[in-house]
Amino acid sequence: MIIDVWTSLKLAAKNFFWLVFLSVPVLYFFDYLIYLPIVIILFLIQSIVIYLKNCKYVVDIKVGEFSFPRSDLENSIFQIITFQPYWDLMRRRTVKISSIENIYLDTQRWTESKDVVSGSYSSGKTKFRKVKKKRVLFNINVTGEFGSANFKFVNRQKRDELRNALEQTVKRIKGAVVDKKVSELNY
Repeated sequence: MIIDVWTSLKLAAKNFFWLVFLSVPVLYFFDYLIYLPIVIILFLIQSIVIYLKNCKYVVDIKVGEFSFPRSDLENSIFQIITFQPYWDLMRRRTVKISSIENIYLDTQRWTESKDVVSGSYSSGKTKFRKVKKKRVLFNINVTGEFGSANFKFVNRQKRDELRNALEQTVKRIKGAVVDKKVSELNY
């Protein structure tokens, strides 16, 4: 079992923040602000469910199954309209280890820049300077008879733990090497 606390905690916190942020104006508009504490508790419970469903990856060699957070992309307009990827945050998927055919690694790197106040000019106008921050996201793509799944990690160690657990389990069950050692691209 691989536990990824930070990625799932960020996902749950983002869900909680946005739901509360969007619900306050709606409740205010319809004059239902007295229900805000109940709504916040419901959103907290939902965010806890999202955390619990997304924090672990289970590679079970005894039963030959791999259980992971659902990460499907939309395949139809209906799935886009019904926000299927959002509802999938609260679900898990289980596949047979024997159905895994390939494992690919990917690292996304980008730079974000923002203006930070650095003082003021003699005229009183605020002075800004650009601050750049490098961002990294570690991904693993698992493909096979079941389709594909993409998992995002903020920590390279957790991604590599999952890759190794899957690779070793597939090797024991199928006798096949599935990790293609695709080099990571730096772009």
